Amino acid sequence: MNYEIYNNDSSEWVLLIHGLGGSIRTWKYQIKDLKDFNIIAVDLEGHGGSEIDRRRHLLERTASDINDILVKENIEKVNIISLSLGTLVASEFAYQYSEKVKSIVLAGFVMNLSIGYKTLLAFVEGFKYIIPKKFFYPMFANIMMPHKNHKKSRDFFIRESVKMKSKAFRMWLSELFMAQFKLKDYIRVIREKNIPVFLISGKEDYFFVNSVKGTHKKISDSTLCFIEKCGHVCSIEKYELFNSLVIDFLNNVKATGTRPALG
Repeated sequence: MNYEIYNNDSSEWVLLIHGLGGSIRTWKYQIKDLKDFNIIAVDLEGHGGSEIDRRRHLLERTASDINDILVKENIEKVNIISLSLGTLVASEFAYQYSEKVKSIVLAGFVMNLSIGYKTLLAFVEGFKYIIPKKFFYPMFANIMMPHKNHKKSRDFFIRESVKMKSKAFRMWLSELFMAQFKLKDYIRVIREKNIPVFLISGKEDYFFVNSVKGTHKKISDSTLCFIEKCGHVCSIEKYELFNSLVIDFLNNVKATGTRPALG
């Protein structure tokens, strides 16, 4: 797994996990503002500088690979900032290695879907084998980010995702579908270990907005924030506000170890 470290001489570490079709470059708007934290950013399998492995159990294997990196770099505990598909990886990592997680930011959370959306996701997964790659990526991006003000993040997704091999894209879509059934286990560990959670999403992230609300109810002491006039990739579309809210959350966790209430 490819990764980069930005050492800012801090005692606190942040782990950045991007979404589907992204890479370490996804976080270019955050890395500068996270100057009070050491940063480790990873490329998921089949993204950026990471190759794709055709073996099964991609999600579990990815969590294990991240743990191997933390062990190698002598990093004992991290605050995770995750986006979209990365929220699955963050949840799986917390499930397997809860003792290494200080807090989790789940931006554009993609789990806890209703039956209707699970059916739609299954439909999309089935058609990923039929629709040519050059048509599938833009179609998927327009389903997720349909409005004019989503154009910046939509174009970024399309531009980055076309660099992926079709196999990697299909494998991660399968993980997105299968992970829907693991949410209970993820939430149980988060609650048992009292891990602070910040759910942050665009209010126009229509595909997932109700799922985020439902997850907030299941993790009753989590922090929830919806960003107005913003779609799925809030870390790009409204990055200044996103950065401010996330840094406030991290600083409060650092100071108190609790889940702060944010506006």
